[in-house]
Amino acid sequence: MVSLKLTIIAMFATLTVAAPFPFPGPAPAPASTSTSISTSTASGTKPFSFSQWVDDILNPNVVALTPEQALEAYYQSINGTSTTTTTTTTTTTTTTTTDNSLSKRAGATCETNHSKRMPVADAVYIVNTMAAGGQTLVHMPERFCSESICHSPSGRSEMVGQKDCLRYVEEPSEYWARAGGLIMDACTWGDMSGGKMIMPANQYITVLLWGQGY
Repeated sequence: MVSLKLTIIAMFATLTVAAPFPFPGPAPAPASTSTSISTSTASGTKPFSFSQWVDDILNPNVVALTPEQALEAYYQSINGTSTTTTTTTTTTTTTTTTDNSLSKRAGATCETNHSKRMPVADAVYIVNTMAAGGQTLVHMPERFCSESICHSPSGRSEMVGQKDCLRYVEEPSEYWARAGGLIMDACTWGDMSGGKMIMPANQYITVLLWGQGY
C-alpha cells in the first residue's frame, strides 16, 4: 500500500514539471521586423528633358525652372552616362539602369550640319518664349510656305514653320513650344541643337529649329 502511494505521488510530481503540450493548429507568426531600404547610387545625373521642362512651364501647378536654370540642368546632366537605382527589401532586390544619353524621339530629324545648328542657349530661349505665349494663336497665312516664328536675341537662331503654300494654319504658341522641346530632346548634343519634326498637334505644319552655327 505504501509502495502504491509513493508511485502515485511520483507520477503527479512528473506532471507538475513537464512542459505544457502545445495547442493544435499553426504557431502564431512572429512580429514582423522586416524593413524596406531604398538606396540610389548614381554614376551620372538623370538626363534633362526639354519637353518635360516645357510641360512644367505650361502646368500652372508646377514652378518650372527658369531658362538659365534649365540650361544649367542640361549641362549638369550631360556629364553623366547612367543612373542606377537599387531598391532592397528583406525578400527582393530590384535594380534599374537608365541611359543618360538624350533619348531620340520618333519623328524628329536632326540637323547634322554644324553651320545650320544653334547654341543650346538660343534654343532654350526660343522654346521658353513660345511656351510663355500659351494659348496665343500663331498664324501662317496662305501665301507663306515658310515663316520665321521666333528669333533668338542675336537674330541668328530661329524657330521656323513650314507648310503647304495654299493652306492657312494656326496653332497655339504652346504647341510650337512642345514641338521645340521634342526636337531639343532628340537633337541636342554638346553645345548645339537643331532639327525638325512634324508638329504632333497638326500634321500640316513642320517645325524647325534652325541656326547659323556660331
